[in-house]
Amino acid sequence: MELLAVTELRQWTYCPRVVYFHQFMPGAGQMTYKMREGLRAQEMVEGLEMRRTLRRYGLEEAVREFGVWLQCERLGLSGKLDLLLRGEGVGAVVDFKLTSGEVGENQRMQLAGYAELVESVMGLRVERGFIYRIPDDKVFAVEVTDEMRRRVREIVGAVARMREQEEMPEATEVRGRCAECEYANYCGDVW
Repeated sequence: MELLAVTELRQWTYCPRVVYFHQFMPGAGQMTYKMREGLRAQEMVEGLEMRRTLRRYGLEEAVREFGVWLQCERLGLSGKLDLLLRGEGVGAVVDFKLTSGEVGENQRMQLAGYAELVESVMGLRVERGFIYRIPDDKVFAVEVTDEMRRRVREIVGAVARMREQEEMPEATEVRGRCAECEYANYCGDVW
């Protein structure tokens, strides 16, 4: 089974068609300005993060590990964590976001996927993750619930079925998301 990138959990929750295009038309999308800026901002934040205490995460004794790659055949997932906080038998994942809004369901799913990977591969218990909102330097704690873990498995299964059937899923009902989508010109039924 081909492993699903954890970032696709976020994309599926945002709009399942993005995952379809990634799977069946790789390289077809156009990187948006926001995507490019997000990559640049993340590099800057990593440098700053090393000078800060871990008090904001509640894991003062943890060790920071940036860019940790994990994969698990059993889960069907792979991914690169922005930041792993590794403590004694516990861990927390931190995802850097260049956004101004509240933490969305799509971001929660990405954190849950990373939590599942860390637990499965590294044997660390992950009960919460964090969204680090770059523009205003704010950190939001997100509890990783059993329901979120169940939803991760559900999405992995849905993507596997989509791959097998090669059928395009329905677009998001939130049409405002389509305006900044790198695949906007491929969804003729939306426009």
